[in-house]
Amino acid sequence: MKWTGVRGQILTEVSMKRYTSMRVGGKARYLVYPEDQTDLTNAVRMAKEHGIAYRFLGNGTNVIVSDQGFDGVVIRTRKMAGLRFSRTTHGVRARVGGGGSLKGLIKECAKRGLSGIEKLFGIPGTVGGAVKMNAGSFGSVISDHLMEITTVDESGVSRTVGRGDLSLGYRTSGLSASDCVTWAEFLLKEKDLESIKGDMAYVWGERINKHPMEWPSAGSVFKNKNGQPAWQTIDAAGLRGFRFGDACLSPKHPNFIVNLGHASALDVKRLIEKVKKEVYEKLGTVMEEEVELWGFNG
Repeated sequence: MKWTGVRGQILTEVSMKRYTSMRVGGKARYLVYPEDQTDLTNAVRMAKEHGIAYRFLGNGTNVIVSDQGFDGVVIRTRKMAGLRFSRTTHGVRARVGGGGSLKGLIKECAKRGLSGIEKLFGIPGTVGGAVKMNAGSFGSVISDHLMEITTVDESGVSRTVGRGDLSLGYRTSGLSASDCVTWAEFLLKEKDLESIKGDMAYVWGERINKHPMEWPSAGSVFKNKNGQPAWQTIDAAGLRGFRFGDACLSPKHPNFIVNLGHASALDVKRLIEKVKKEVYEKLGTVMEEEVELWGFNG
């Protein structure tokens, strides 16, 4: 396949174990690193012209790829990570590339005494991914201080929309799976540096204490339902610690599936289906995945 107009690195037959935090999965046919938004647009165009499926990948922290892999193009946005600050009458605007690290953005804001997103510290992944799923923690969501975003859609068309134009909700921005967030702007307020650092230290400490960070995982697997944390629902179904092979519902936090060493993607998928079946049969609750599943049939 000829990648006309794509300047970034292109790899073939790449094991997705290396690029996802769950450390499972087979190979992707292509892995593309666009240099900028134009490059990304051209990569999408080439995939569509050749009739090849494509997906966007940031840090791979909420993606599970099947053992058969993904027979398509994985477009990784890590190089699209620019950052600049500008002062306004209402505060300081931070404009960041969608491929930039959310954790890195929060650290840079903290250095400048800029407050608003520090309670999200420790959420893995990219800014674009966090915006797309409206990531949140400790009573804060990323859209709280979001002003506008720039996206590229499946037709390769770029558009900039304000926060009010998004269909924001719990773990959703209303964007489609084929939309890629290439830029995001946040409005932040100046605040005492020690106070910001204190909030960051608190949420990081809570994550260490409550999350199984010692094992590979894809983070929270299921969305909360009806105001109840997903881990409580899973616990109520008696599934804490249940496992298939080396894929285990963490005894520390059962909404995390951890890879104890040699888990397969099938092990993980079976565990997800087990939770959905048992929770529905025992509690009447329909569980919905927060993670993305790539390359699975059915």
